Amino acid sequence: MAGLIRSAQGMRIALLSSIAMGLTACSTIPKNPHKPVSHSLQPAKAGMLIEHSQTVMAKAADGESAFMMIPQNSEALRWRLALIDHAKTSIDLQVFIWSNDESGRLMLSHLLAAAKRGVQIRLLVDDLPKDWSDMGTALVARQDNIQLRRFNPGRVRKGAIRRTLQMGLFFKKLNRRMHNKQMLVDGQWGLVGGRNLGNPYFGLSKKYNNRDLDLLITGAVIGELGADFDLYWNSDAAYPGESMVKKITESKKEKLFQKFNATLKKDRHLLSQTNLPTLPADWSAVFAPLPERMVYGTAQCIQDSPNVKGDRGERLIDQFRETGIMPHRKSCIITPYMIPSQKQLDHLANAVKEEDRKVRVLVPSMESNNHTMAHSHYKKYRKKLLKAGAELYEFRGDPSASFCSLSDTPPVKSDFISLHTKAFVLDKEWVLIGSLNFDPRSIEINTEHLLLINSPELATQLFGDFETMISPENAWAVTLNEKGKLRWTSSDDERTNQPARGFGQRCADFIYRWLPIEGQL
Repeated sequence: MAGLIRSAQGMRIALLSSIAMGLTACSTIPKNPHKPVSHSLQPAKAGMLIEHSQTVMAKAADGESAFMMIPQNSEALRWRLALIDHAKTSIDLQVFIWSNDESGRLMLSHLLAAAKRGVQIRLLVDDLPKDWSDMGTALVARQDNIQLRRFNPGRVRKGAIRRTLQMGLFFKKLNRRMHNKQMLVDGQWGLVGGRNLGNPYFGLSKKYNNRDLDLLITGAVIGELGADFDLYWNSDAAYPGESMVKKITESKKEKLFQKFNATLKKDRHLLSQTNLPTLPADWSAVFAPLPERMVYGTAQCIQDSPNVKGDRGERLIDQFRETGIMPHRKSCIITPYMIPSQKQLDHLANAVKEEDRKVRVLVPSMESNNHTMAHSHYKKYRKKLLKAGAELYEFRGDPSASFCSLSDTPPVKSDFISLHTKAFVLDKEWVLIGSLNFDPRSIEINTEHLLLINSPELATQLFGDFETMISPENAWAVTLNEKGKLRWTSSDDERTNQPARGFGQRCADFIYRWLPIEGQL
């Protein structure tokens, strides 16, 4: 019997080896191409950005940073463009999704213009979303003053069957995606938050737009953010974009740029109606009020290791526990995806019942969730969260008109508003903002990034935003009635079945809940 088992194991290994050899014979990218190690440049010594940073930081104490919340989608895009257009020395950008749509192309066009001015640009984009072709990646990566790397790409690039086999053979490695999101400019300013680069994040999608949140940052923590970016940039998983295509002929290059520029002209039909500049502009007027708008505090970064195989290091969630930050009175959680573990539910129950702590949770209702599948595996935890003592609210897909104005960029009006904010407020003292969702994929699989901020002023602002978001015109209060049944209550309705966008979504929800994929969500 032992001999048969060894023989079967040998056949399995031989089969896997044959498949692996077959995959490498297909259209693949080179293994371990040369890539130079590089680090964040020294902070710029001149320019408008350093001048405004110095003005803002004149009121700060040693070791502090300054922060401004950006909940409005149109403003989030404007601030990205403003920082890019005034960059003098460097731009480092790290993102999970970079869509090939109006806002994604607008960002790229402004970055290309900055590179032509001599700004050194490093772009790190996860490889799973496929809006960037390998040819487009290589083309941008070969532009003067631009480096572009893809995070954790599979070597097999073409053929659905071959790529499926590749995913099966190397599932653990390829399943680890870089969900981090940040942008750093001139070593002086940064943006951290939940937004990717694409129309729903900037209010330009007609299907849905997100309720999201970024922080504009300057001060002491920028150096730490730069070091975190360098860690990912120089990791084994960061693949040099110029190596993804062997050769691009001059005629091919010219055709690609002609197509890109032609598409940009078409994009102006939408962008011209939004007052978003399609060309680099002078943004000095938007920086002038910052000393009065920004608040101060100390901050530190925590993030997962960029390793995709072998020892993946200490998880972000464990690093947070080691900080010793512990709320004593009140916790507010805003997350687009909530799938708690039993250990987390037990911790919640202990916090509420034994420590007399108030815990309030805001998640999307099904009608405001852009991923129905994720919602289908959250819904069974509603009663468990309520019985553990949490206050539970679900964001409406049709919030108040004033709230929609933060998500939709006029004249765009989306079909529904989706909640995408990822933030925590602890005791009106600590704020946690970054890419982390409250689900197994964020906590156990992907790489994530989180900024821990000690700032009563910022905490008070975010708490006020939370209160607005859970108001009856913007959210459903989810409770249990006297019979232990779920009940949804808002400003104009009370119901006993979950809000949905329509019958089709209810059917999808019914099917998705039976799929055994909760650990991957």
